[in-house]
Amino acid sequence: MSYLIDTNGWIAFFEDAPELSNRAAEIIESRDLDCFVSIASVWEAAIKVGIGKLVLPYDLRRDLPRLFDECGFQVLPISMEDSLSVGGLEAIHGDPFDRMQVVQASARQLKVISRDAIFDRYGLKRIW
Repeated sequence: MSYLIDTNGWIAFFEDAPELSNRAAEIIESRDLDCFVSIASVWEAAIKVGIGKLVLPYDLRRDLPRLFDECGFQVLPISMEDSLSVGGLEAIHGDPFDRMQVVQASARQLKVISRDAIFDRYGLKRIW
């Protein structure tokens, strides 16, 4: 089983946030499952930190690669096909970062760990 962890998912996990379910945390912690983080998610977090909309207790540039590595997260790049597929995605949601993750999860048959129910509307299996 493979999962795509949305921005709010990996942030909640690293902050040990109580709203993240035990099931989601167990999936993230499991070394028997593949967990991916889209580079779009990293980009989103960097933008939000840069404009002051998101404050984290760690430095993205210095600490995030180590945190991902320690958790065994695989960073999912954005391919040409991913980029082009966004254009054909139903206009249910306008957030470009979520739209990219929808395309990536769909194309790779990944379940999504996210609090955002918008992923459900695209027919993805979501855990929170």
